[in-house]
Amino acid sequence: MTWRFAPLACLLPLAASAANPTPSTFAGTFFGSLPAASCASQDVLLDLGADGRYALEAHCQDDLQALPRRAGRWSVTWNGTCVQLTPDDDRLPQEFAIHDDALLVLTSGSCIEPVEDPRGRTLRRAESARER
Repeated sequence: MTWRFAPLACLLPLAASAANPTPSTFAGTFFGSLPAASCASQDVLLDLGADGRYALEAHCQDDLQALPRRAGRWSVTWNGTCVQLTPDDDRLPQEFAIHDDALLVLTSGSCIEPVEDPRGRTLRRAESARER
């Protein structure tokens, strides 16, 4: 008896990993603007490490003052559609919807519900040196 479906079975894990990014495949640096309680808006630089750790640096756009650096763990959730940042301190986790592998949109509530207006809530993937 010959197994003709064996090659297809071998390809399924590859397809699943492409559809559901992991920290090692989705890691990178993102930049953009996010809302803030302490100022009108903040410029943000988010580094998602391949080890599942993140660092977020921000400056208020109002007065260009640096906000405290945040760090913690990050993971991909909701079947590869969301990035969740879980801070090391007692802050609440933040969730970002993944769009086109190069854009993160801060959600308000659930990652599966669309954001009414993504302006001022988006982070774009920074171009790496090897992509230039």
